[in-house]
Amino acid sequence: MHRHDEPPYAGGDPAHPEVNGGAAGGRIDGRTDDQTSPAEEPDDPEAEALFALVAERLKQAHARVSALNVSAEAKTALIRQLLIVTETAKRDLPGAARRLSRFVQDLDAGRPPLG
Repeated sequence: MHRHDEPPYAGGDPAHPEVNGGAAGGRIDGRTDDQTSPAEEPDDPEAEALFALVAERLKQAHARVSALNVSAEAKTALIRQLLIVTETAKRDLPGAARRLSRFVQDLDAGRPPLG
């Protein structure tokens, strides 16, 4: 445990210019807040529309899973599958859309996609 008269971490105050190279409140990756990578902000209108659709459908799927009358373990497994879809969307948006579509189809058919 640290003493109250010293910082709770090594290296001093992270807001101090000598510690972080002079960029108080800057990003870890060194980019300014107005810079984004192509994966963060699609410039293709079709990709942007698909991204918005997948995001909305993920939100709806999470709400549906939360409302299911299943055990906590089953909900956890379903939420993990949705998190996998979310991670997949970062690398392969069409693949994530397909995976999410299968997930929702299984929910619609009354067979939660466990496993």
